[in-house]
Amino acid sequence: MAKNLYRNTGTLTVCMAALGLLLTACGASAGGAGENGWEASDTGKAPGGDGIGGEAKSAQPEEEAKEWPGEQDSCKVQELGGYLYGHVSASPYASAEIMIKGYEGEALESDWDAPSAFRFAGEAEVTWRFYSSLAEMETALNEVSRREAEGASLRFLYYTFPMTENVHALELYHDLKRRFDTEEHPLTVWSMDNGKLLCFLQETLKMEDGYELIYLRHQSSKVNLYVKDRTAYGLTLLDAPSEEDETLEYVFTDIFQSYGSLGSGWGLDEETLYWIDHDERLTELEDPKRSFLEVRGIDENWEYAGDEGVMRYFGLLVEADYELALTEGGRMLSLHFSLSEEEGQEEDSVSDYIYDFRKDAIISAIGSLAESGDGASAEEKETAAKEDAEPRYYLLNGFCMKEPYDMTVTDMETGETLQEQRISLSIELPDTITYPDLNGDGYADMRVGAPVHQNGAKAEEESFTPPSYLLWDSRTEQFVRKTEKEVENSRRAVANGLTEEEQEEKTKRERRNPFEPVQELPEGAEPEDYIRLTGDKLLEYQAREGDSLWRISERFYGDGCLWATILRAGDAPEDPNYLPVGETVSMPEVSYIRRNPYSRGGLRSEGSFQIEKPDGFAHYFLASDVAYVSWKEENQIHSLPVTNPVGENPFREPKDWEAFQAEAIRCSQELCPGRVSDLTFEKYHMEDGCDLYGYSFAYDTGEEIIEYVDFFKFGKANMAEVIGVRQQEPNTVLVNTVRYMAASFTDYGGRPGMGWGDDAGPNVGADLWEYPYLHNLFEAARKQFENPQF
Repeated sequence: MAKNLYRNTGTLTVCMAALGLLLTACGASAGGAGENGWEASDTGKAPGGDGIGGEAKSAQPEEEAKEWPGEQDSCKVQELGGYLYGHVSASPYASAEIMIKGYEGEALESDWDAPSAFRFAGEAEVTWRFYSSLAEMETALNEVSRREAEGASLRFLYYTFPMTENVHALELYHDLKRRFDTEEHPLTVWSMDNGKLLCFLQETLKMEDGYELIYLRHQSSKVNLYVKDRTAYGLTLLDAPSEEDETLEYVFTDIFQSYGSLGSGWGLDEETLYWIDHDERLTELEDPKRSFLEVRGIDENWEYAGDEGVMRYFGLLVEADYELALTEGGRMLSLHFSLSEEEGQEEDSVSDYIYDFRKDAIISAIGSLAESGDGASAEEKETAAKEDAEPRYYLLNGFCMKEPYDMTVTDMETGETLQEQRISLSIELPDTITYPDLNGDGYADMRVGAPVHQNGAKAEEESFTPPSYLLWDSRTEQFVRKTEKEVENSRRAVANGLTEEEQEEKTKRERRNPFEPVQELPEGAEPEDYIRLTGDKLLEYQAREGDSLWRISERFYGDGCLWATILRAGDAPEDPNYLPVGETVSMPEVSYIRRNPYSRGGLRSEGSFQIEKPDGFAHYFLASDVAYVSWKEENQIHSLPVTNPVGENPFREPKDWEAFQAEAIRCSQELCPGRVSDLTFEKYHMEDGCDLYGYSFAYDTGEEIIEYVDFFKFGKANMAEVIGVRQQEPNTVLVNTVRYMAASFTDYGGRPGMGWGDDAGPNVGADLWEYPYLHNLFEAARKQFENPQF
């Protein structure tokens, strides 16, 4: 189970600890730890001088050490923050040992959205020291840290030093992370004061009331370092009378309020830290061989951060190059992607999928176009609406942006340019562009993922953002954009030795009616592999040579024992074993639907119910509303078993079923006048004792015909309603599929309430007819197509 995380960015508690100097972690050698801190080197210089503070590793002539005088001073605790901030150092390397005795402090009441305010009492004694180098300051502060405190007092060190040109924020982060990062206290970096202030802090994770809470600046943390204008400022707690003394939090917070706003900030990841100090990056990788050139970009979404705001910067991909083997050990291609400098609509979009959560925007856009009366076809309007509502793609290490790239494909042996095209891409260093053989024809193809970025987190390819595909066409020698369905069709075509057009026709024939009922069981078929439906109508059958009532029953019902249900004329022979050739007999209408052998059982609640969910259909959980998602090509199926509120077979009596039909006809005429046609009703008896009911109709939106199908079945404890919606086509695949799914519903007698969706809102149109436990599809159609504002 995922943990609940709460990040405290309002009143930020202070991280403090008496375990060594943060300063030594920034600039001292990793070897030789002293009793109370990292020991300084004997040379007086910081080993590994490429660390913070900045002596280079290369040998440099040592300057004669200057003698900096110490300064003694004091101030009120309430004034300490401004005093330290305003103090002019005689050297860029300076420290202040601060001791406060008899201090008191309290938080003042303020509004929830106002900055925290504190009142202090007490005198702070400040001892200033200045140094010629970071190493010299480190040695002195190590000595201070080893001195024992004088009585019960609050004692801490304040220090400041410059970050030289060869030291970067990311290097500082890595150094601190290596030394201090733990599972309980992970190191994080925050950008505060609109990016003017960087805060290197340790989070403190605590479990409280079953929740994992995250605190910034806590007494049990060690790192408390701030960077502003390439200058670092740090605090290290040496002694405190009590770790639970809340006044310490107020003192530390008050000091750094002078450097910038600490009320809230943005968590930074390693990429953001990199671009604070760099303008360009070239990355080269293998398998396949590729390179990426990034430059510092400015995202328009962060304009409010100010001209120097750190949060405005990220790596913008300007060029990417791939060397690709088109066939194994064969022809080599070069693919070059460059950020297009020209504005305008790209010729072809690699990723033109629409996020599911943009349905309403697209439907609204289609409605607006329909009202415009510009003469465009429904297909053109839908395409325009998709483009208008298309989400912005994400670039390498960037934020929400959409940029066109120019792609050039070149034969590396001949230098011939094979393809030039403008496309939209999502290119990531952990490649979201890969080159598998998608259809099995022996040529490399392109798979392009669309990752989703979150600041402070690694980009991940989300399930609701489908990848895009480009297949290599050996005839045109170009990459051709394909949908996922077209890729699968191409794969089947290659496997079957057909063209893509031939395979598409073959697939259509096979899928046209996968659940079409048949009147007789195929020879050798197992009855348990089929669902049997018995209708109200009687069918006539003429006996053939060798027929008997038993054989006819076995052929049509799968069971010879049901021969008694076959009706004969009054003048027929009384001997049931004698059936003359040509005699006409009557029997209840029976049909069989083959069960889907690849079904995984669909929705299921153990001990309650089961319903089939065939592959190849867009399936949605049935909530209170039903909507036709117009840009989906598949048949759309909505299903959701719920608790049965009316008992078994409420329409078993003919008069009850006739009343339902009359009510449905009334709704079609009153709610959708002049728009409903082909309203058809079906009723079947089933072997499990339940009855299956359904109705279907065509709805004229004014631009297209939408087909609606609804079948429902009632069990002892639960019921299932299955609804299908699609643009009308000249076959019955949707009716057959919905009928099959509803017929497959099996109620195992589980307790009521075990169904899915019992807490959902009322069914659409429930208050407009006498059957509130069923969806009113006439109202669903009217609501979507006549009142798009809803």
